[in-house]
Amino acid sequence: MENSMVKLAHVVKRFSGERDAAIKDISLDIKEGEFLTILGPSGCGKTTTLRIIAGFEHADSGNVYINNVEVSSIPAFKRNVNTVFQNYALFPHLNVFDNIAFGLSLKKVDKLEIEKEVMEMLKIVKMEGYEARMIDQLSGGQKQRIAIARAIINNPKVLLLDEPLGALDLKLRKQMQLELKHLQKKLGITFIFVTHDQEEAMTMSDRICVMDNGLIEQLGTPEEIYEQPQTKFVADFIGDTNIFEGVVCETHNGLCSIKLKDGQVVNLIAKNSSMEDTVWFAVRPERIFLSQEPIDKGCNLSVHLKERTYIGSVLKTTVTLLNGREIIISEPAANRFAFKGESDKVYINWNLDSTVVMKS
Repeated sequence: MENSMVKLAHVVKRFSGERDAAIKDISLDIKEGEFLTILGPSGCGKTTTLRIIAGFEHADSGNVYINNVEVSSIPAFKRNVNTVFQNYALFPHLNVFDNIAFGLSLKKVDKLEIEKEVMEMLKIVKMEGYEARMIDQLSGGQKQRIAIARAIINNPKVLLLDEPLGALDLKLRKQMQLELKHLQKKLGITFIFVTHDQEEAMTMSDRICVMDNGLIEQLGTPEEIYEQPQTKFVADFIGDTNIFEGVVCETHNGLCSIKLKDGQVVNLIAKNSSMEDTVWFAVRPERIFLSQEPIDKGCNLSVHLKERTYIGSVLKTTVTLLNGREIIISEPAANRFAFKGESDKVYINWNLDSTVVMKS
């Protein structure tokens, strides 16, 4: 487990009264100094995974390691991790200074040292001059900063963040995403961040762990998750995409000919595919372009124009396949060309390397 800060090995968690396990035999290795985001829809098991790392929940089986030490039987307060919750869990009867100092006060640290450390934390989270404020006098973004300062003043090996930006407005949330990322790089602490927001995960993370139904669907960098989704769930959950389904009708020169449900055929690179195999593949909207004639190279499909929407620099176009299935295209507005009418027959085109073949 060299260079590993947190490791989960075959962790399973069941809650009483539930038929299915909340966590289904997951293994995960998180590197020292990494910003890892656990991403997924509500109920996928991401917060349960975070709570198992923190020690607030205990796995039914499997092992949890922090800094190469097995901690499954060690209580939460003895693990060298701190947690920032969505509601911040600040003490309303204490001012900002005393909230941040709380952990050091419990450890009986010298008062002068506490004052020095608190003032340094206030500087790091850009809250100098707020030490005498009461918690109910702070905005949501300010409370979040104080919660982070209180967590990192104890110098944890790992900082766990359970959707801490969820209560903020959009503009402040985007600002705090960048601030959190910069703070993590400055401190060098391993951050494990839980969210259901795909854009938030893409913006902040070194790696993203996509979860669904208690399982890890894919683990990779933001670019890998977006450009090379391994499953239909990941392709559909991360950003906009077009997912096609077809059957292999011919193989030749490393390519497979796939017959779609509307009867049209496209070629793609699908390794280990055999005749009559069902194949799913995804193409991102920005990888598709429109033309009035089919293009010689790559993939071409005949479609009908349904709707075009101008969104500033981007033109969103909806077209339909011959069976009525809708496909979304996103192009720079400057690339648009005129159509005679909304029922025009046109073609969508994309390069072979823009196609991602997936597991079901």
